[in-house]
Amino acid sequence: MKYIYQITMDKIKFCILDVYPNDNFRICKDTAGGYGTGNNFGNSILSKILNVFTATQIHQPTMGVGYLLSILKNEVSEVQYTNDASSKMVQDADFVVLNSSIVAHETELKALEYLNEINKKTFVIGIFSSIKKEEYLKSNSILIEGEAEKFFNETKLNIENLNKLFNSGDKIIKAGFVENLDSLPFPDWVAYTKIRKLKNNFLNFDNRTAIPILATRGCPYSCFHYCTYPLQQGRKVRARTPENIVSEIQHWCTHFKNPKFIFRDPVFSINRKHTVALCNLLIEKKIKVDFLVETHLKNLDDELIKLLKDAGLKLVYVGVESKHTDVLADINRATVTQDTQYETIKKLEEKNIHVKSMFMIGNPEDDENKVKETIDYSRYLRNTLAQFSVFTPYPGTPLFKSYENILTSTKYEDYNQYNLVFKHKHLNASKITKLKNLAYSKFYLRINSTKLVYFYVRNFLLNLFATQNK
Repeated sequence: MKYIYQITMDKIKFCILDVYPNDNFRICKDTAGGYGTGNNFGNSILSKILNVFTATQIHQPTMGVGYLLSILKNEVSEVQYTNDASSKMVQDADFVVLNSSIVAHETELKALEYLNEINKKTFVIGIFSSIKKEEYLKSNSILIEGEAEKFFNETKLNIENLNKLFNSGDKIIKAGFVENLDSLPFPDWVAYTKIRKLKNNFLNFDNRTAIPILATRGCPYSCFHYCTYPLQQGRKVRARTPENIVSEIQHWCTHFKNPKFIFRDPVFSINRKHTVALCNLLIEKKIKVDFLVETHLKNLDDELIKLLKDAGLKLVYVGVESKHTDVLADINRATVTQDTQYETIKKLEEKNIHVKSMFMIGNPEDDENKVKETIDYSRYLRNTLAQFSVFTPYPGTPLFKSYENILTSTKYEDYNQYNLVFKHKHLNASKITKLKNLAYSKFYLRINSTKLVYFYVRNFLLNLFATQNK
């Protein structure tokens, strides 16, 4: 008789560590090109209600977390995810992957110091660690520049190979970009939702799982002068095939009950031919889904609006930024005429595609009157929702060098797109807070929005009561 002995080797244990500061507003590391944002709408009663609502009813992690949960889970390795640096998952891990951002920068550095103290081999990922390399490089850390998905997807994940990387003395790995986005596996949102729910209840309070999804990466627009998306994804647009995107949508429809989809492209409809093909495929296959996109108003026309509606578009984010052309020209923001803004938003809303127009106050050429006129303009447009963030000079952007000597905060977690962090010619931090309060109250307490506000407050309280009684 022959006996066969099978030697079972322990799997390599990865832990994705994604730490956040303890703030009373929503922090998302996926927005602002991977730098992240912190939705602190102000300190008025309404602003505080919006802070609580957004923090509790909208949640999405970075796309990279979902992809790495999938890539790092195979026959030789396993992966776990945590927000707690002191957790047993971190203690037991062979390798830690630390997700970097600007909105949690100091918190991440504190976690990294701890990981270094316990001799934990750590891969640091995310665009902000590539901008502030010297701060994220410790004796036991390696920094991955570019898209971490590319590095881990193309690297042999065996213990010898990974230890060799840490023993080589090379502290920076230049991964570059994933050219063929179809080569990536689908993100593992099933694993993620065992830890935390994916939510976006800003329009329909139905608590359906909100799946982050990607159609394209890259943005060639002129606002790279101040915008961070080109730093994270490059200026060349890379696209998944419509077939691959639809296959992922079908995949999640079998795992979750009637999910929503949140497209995380910097500019969803930047390639009209690609967008048309995707919509047509969804319609042809009779896939009934609701989805949200962010795009530029110049990419939308009557034909495409109808097609997007038929494919399932329910909400679109568009950047308006300011009413004033001199303010926009100063930051190299390309836009369309105000007549086109009004008409396009009106056509979207008439198709029952709700619009969230995004405005930016505290721009370098802003003053109090210009901001107030922009607030009034937000009320004139036909959009259902509005967002008012604060102009922020980001490290790594071409614009940043001209602000280095007038910065008023050295704490990068303040750079969350809702604080004034430089010495402005006409405005100060206190005035910015008052203008934020004014913007949200004037927009959401207008007659057109009273039903919407009532809907949010009523359903938020009902959901809170239901949660407490489970």
